Amino acid sequence: MAGNDPLMMGGACERAREWASLRLDDELSVLEEEILERHLDVCDACRRFEEGMRVSTVRIRTTPLEMPARQMPIPSRRVVVTRQRKWTAMVAAAALALGALIGSLVERPGDAVPSQTPSQVSFLSRDSNNLRDIPRARFMTPVPTPATPRNPPEGVI
Repeated sequence: MAGNDPLMMGGACERAREWASLRLDDELSVLEEEILERHLDVCDACRRFEEGMRVSTVRIRTTPLEMPARQMPIPSRRVVVTRQRKWTAMVAAAALALGALIGSLVERPGDAVPSQTPSQVSFLSRDSNNLRDIPRARFMTPVPTPATPRNPPEGVI
């Protein structure tokens, strides 16, 4: 399709059709337009494609706009708040406020940090002393690294 043009080898027709579309919008560089023209000179399929696309684009762009015969209804996205919804929201807010008030009035334990009894302290220290008796894991001896040769092997830089 692309002939013997070395610049257009590999996906040439796909790229030419994309560039033909871009040329209709005046988005091609001078170089891309020259390569496209060279491809269209040797590829009949792409030339027919470009011609059909150009004719269609001209028809679409030159056809006058038409107004619809009747107005199209646009659905309203406004949320309608009914009396029942308002009443439900007010009752829920009142229940939350009442719950917060009752919760703050209920007697709570003091905020002071509870003191530790001597039995708790001795229990904790006894457990920390027992940690010393737990056998420790054996450490493995490190694997000796092989001695590196002073001169690298031939061919290695």
